[in-house]
Amino acid sequence: MTERPPIDPGQARIRPRISWTDANGSHTVEIRDARTAGSAPGCDFVIADRAVSRLHLALTPREDGLWIKDLASRNGTYVGGMKVTEARVPSNAGIRIGTTDITITFGTASVPDVPMEQPEAFGPLNGRAPTMRELFAVAAEVARTDASVLILGEDGTGKDALARAIHDASPRATTPFVVIECATLPDPLAAAEVLEEALRSAEGGTLVLDEPQALSLAIQRELVPPIDAKAFRAIATSSRDLRPLVNQGAFREALYFRLAGRTLSIPPLREHIADLPLILEKLLGDKQSLVTPSLLEDLQRLPWPGNVREVTNYAQRLVASGGEMILVPEPPDPESQAEPAFDTAEFATMEAPILDPNEPQVSFGGIQPWFETGFKEFREKWIELGEREYLKRLMLRTNRSSSAASREAGLERTYLYRLLKKHGV
Repeated sequence: MTERPPIDPGQARIRPRISWTDANGSHTVEIRDARTAGSAPGCDFVIADRAVSRLHLALTPREDGLWIKDLASRNGTYVGGMKVTEARVPSNAGIRIGTTDITITFGTASVPDVPMEQPEAFGPLNGRAPTMRELFAVAAEVARTDASVLILGEDGTGKDALARAIHDASPRATTPFVVIECATLPDPLAAAEVLEEALRSAEGGTLVLDEPQALSLAIQRELVPPIDAKAFRAIATSSRDLRPLVNQGAFREALYFRLAGRTLSIPPLREHIADLPLILEKLLGDKQSLVTPSLLEDLQRLPWPGNVREVTNYAQRLVASGGEMILVPEPPDPESQAEPAFDTAEFATMEAPILDPNEPQVSFGGIQPWFETGFKEFREKWIELGEREYLKRLMLRTNRSSSAASREAGLERTYLYRLLKKHGV
């Protein structure tokens, strides 16, 4: 991956423009960064069309053109008459959402870009690739404001670290920094108490909601007023795009727009693999000689599905072995990426490991690799597996009666529905 040359302040850049006509008239806008189009008033581009979903379409300008992504819309997104989920749109192509036709053209930017300083690090995150340097520059700019921030990225990309770095670079740096790991909260009643305490603790500082889509709809509704009161800065981190969840009714629109004052997306490592030498250099310090040129070449060919967290674990093992453990991790088998299947009998044997060497050890089958990941990743996978198995047994015991299941589990019925839908039970 090669770095982009500095931008000449006097040189205009080529940017995509979209044009459409709806109930409010004709519109032409230039797209400078990632945007959302839909019928909701909070969207970047509001389409006055009742057949358009509230958050219908994501538009992202990249080096190779304009990319669009349907956000689980009600009526779909069409390019050239073909329904698409995600696609790169050529110039003069037509996009249809609802009953509205959108035309894409590429022209000279109306206002020349003014170059922004693009650092190679922000907090503990490092990167020389253009996407990372742009991310760091925008994050530094956002940190100086009080805007809420939504940080998106795959597991292991550094969302938590970026949230902390934004807080540390903000005027609130000396104030409380409170993190709520929403996926690990207890039942809705206890979760409300935990949140209430966290809101008090975060006053004047920063409140981070990690994976807020795990919260019940009732609790999501209760979060809106305190965020509006601006007693703290809200940052949300998520491994999922929340916009499709809004369209599916699984995430409250009001909360989404309050969290997404600014949205930052951390690219997966495979999209800036040229940064791997720099990342290893920072992780290994004076031990970086353990990574020989040939080893580095092998490492850069790997997909690193666990991203920087996986590289961190590998670097720690490399140092612990004194350089003897230089074997490159095996590239994952595509078929192994699916969730392992478990039958009831196997799950029933998954107890805590027995420490007495004379006693037989429990076999954990297909989940053995989970024990070699970071603790947070392990916990997320373990909780997901446990929730899925619990729900299967719960619905079996209650003959799939939602009212009986909600009573037995002590869950609100709407929250139970969300869990059943999430796990496909």
